[in-house]
Amino acid sequence: MKQVFKTLMLLVVVFGLTTMTSCSEGAEKAKDTAKEAAEQVSETAEKAKEAVEEAAEKAKEAVSDQADKLKEHFAGIDTNGDGKFDKAEFEAHYKGEFDNKDADKDGKLSPEECKMVEKFDEDKDGFASREEFEKGHAGMFDKMDADKDGFVSFEEFAAVKAKKMKEGKCGEGKCGEGKCGGGKCGGDK
Repeated sequence: MKQVFKTLMLLVVVFGLTTMTSCSEGAEKAKDTAKEAAEQVSETAEKAKEAVEEAAEKAKEAVSDQADKLKEHFAGIDTNGDGKFDKAEFEAHYKGEFDNKDADKDGKLSPEECKMVEKFDEDKDGFASREEFEKGHAGMFDKMDADKDGFVSFEEFAAVKAKKMKEGKCGEGKCGEGKCGGGKCGGDK
């Protein structure tokens, strides 16, 4: 019986050592797994940081491009280059814009020639005539001339464009994109 007891005790000790070794190996494996997970989290965080930085750079470039287009559009209206435009310069601009957009020279703008046809198409025939186009632009000068001095400065022009963008009435081909006014600036085509 003593022998059985000794054998059992020996088995318990061996089992305990084996279990401790297994636990130690398990702990080591858990430690390795945790280390790998931490490395993956760190790698993912670094990739996320790079993606955010790239998105921020693209946004900065887009804003810069929009600002450049706005300046180009303004310069296309301000034909004498004095940093402001009067009503005559604005009228000459949008009349020239109509001629540039009317690719087939039929005296009316189709949706293919101008993305804003629906804005000017009063008779709802699917086209904007020269008269409709010019009438649609006629009141714009007074809206842009915030200080009512008879001139529109770049700041006034930019403020109107910013307001339109905020209202969702500008961008995406609705204004400030493509060619207008002799191709010098950024109308919508």
